[in-house]
Amino acid sequence: MTPDYTSTVDLARPAGDERTAEQWARAVWEDAPAALRTFLRVGWRCLGLGLRTRPGPGLVLGWTVVSSEPGRVVLEAPSSLLTARNTVEVGSRVRWTTTVRFDRAPARALWALATPAHAVVIPWRLREAAQRGSGWHRLVTTFQRRVGNPVLSRLPGQVLLETTSRTSGLPRRTPVGGRRTGDEFWLVSEFGTRAQYVRNLQADPHVRVRLRGHWHRVTAHVLPDDDAVARLKSLPRLNSVGVRTLGNNLLTVRVDLE
Repeated sequence: MTPDYTSTVDLARPAGDERTAEQWARAVWEDAPAALRTFLRVGWRCLGLGLRTRPGPGLVLGWTVVSSEPGRVVLEAPSSLLTARNTVEVGSRVRWTTTVRFDRAPARALWALATPAHAVVIPWRLREAAQRGSGWHRLVTTFQRRVGNPVLSRLPGQVLLETTSRTSGLPRRTPVGGRRTGDEFWLVSEFGTRAQYVRNLQADPHVRVRLRGHWHRVTAHVLPDDDAVARLKSLPRLNSVGVRTLGNNLLTVRVDLE
């Protein structure tokens, strides 16, 4: 489309960041504080944007995912007043581009009112998402390694996933939360492939899992195409809240019991 308004914000991508463009879009909007998410939804509705109210695959805070590739995602929302599109691209930098075409006369005036908020929110949320992708990851994983994991591993009912270290070849046990469904156990990694146990099981998917005090030999599968946010809703609520709160690169993992 030929836009009447275009804005582009970009910043350096944090070292080691492996999030896709769609995951960045979700981090910017869906991980925003609740009050900001409400403010955004109200503002978008004032612009006449028809947003989907129920979260689900193919949606980012109500916006429809028109196309999604690892390096580029396009989001659109229907409106009788204007055509709005947000495009997120990731490479060495993260670039967020918003384009708007005014289809009816009131659209220009309405967008003029929304522009100041847009110019503040997108750069701020991009910076927040970048920080949670670097320093936040180190902070959370350090706490888990030194405090959380040693304590949880000693609890009799805690689910443990045992992988083989890809560097030393020694067994590594990680407390995880998830749910068994038949001969499958589902879990979601809060840091995706940055998590050491995920990297280990990618190198050797033949792992073990302790369920209700009994060890099982399993084969692990990383499922990047699975909707991890939707998956969390089917898993134990308390653990899902923790993963959703702490994580910034959600990734579904399924282990098949042998």
